[in-house]
Amino acid sequence: MPGKRSRRHFSLLNEFERGLIIGMKTAVWSTRRVAGQVDRSECAVRNCWEQWSREGTYAWKTGSGATRKTTRREDRRIVRQALVDPTVTCSTIRADVGVAIVPQTIFRHLAEANLKSKRPFRALLLTPEHRQLRLQWCQARSMWNVTDWQKVVFSDESRFVLGTDDNRVRVWRRPGDRYHSPHTVLRHTARTAGVMVWGGHSL
Repeated sequence: MPGKRSRRHFSLLNEFERGLIIGMKTAVWSTRRVAGQVDRSECAVRNCWEQWSREGTYAWKTGSGATRKTTRREDRRIVRQALVDPTVTCSTIRADVGVAIVPQTIFRHLAEANLKSKRPFRALLLTPEHRQLRLQWCQARSMWNVTDWQKVVFSDESRFVLGTDDNRVRVWRRPGDRYHSPHTVLRHTARTAGVMVWGGHSL
């Protein structure tokens, strides 16, 4: 297929193909003929032969890559800041590390530690007394059967906010940590003007 041929033409030469090119060029084959034989572009064949003529080797040189902007210690510091304060921003992390790095560098280091930027879970503000009363209610009915529950009407209410909520607060967390307290934002049931909807059902 033309698409596959195009991708192969411009992909890196492997060691076997480089050896074939050097052998055929040594036998005074033309660049076009060699390219057709190995199914590669003429540019790739020419570069391989020029490297052999210039350096006496056809080994592929791996690039050194971009220079690291942070040390291993600074990388750990970036991750530690997100763990200590999940709501910390990239600008705060960069100022604390003291190195001129772009946000993408911070994102990459945090992603390597399995930390992703997520919206916090919005939980109701429950006091210890609220929690204790709910636990007692559940424990008192832990042995109920279906007949008992059929005598109960379950009700719930939902409030639809008419105003706006920018929801711009974000936290750094790992998968499975959504409901942990450092990654939640407490809210009251009434924040702005809205409409309350109530409903109930029974088994």
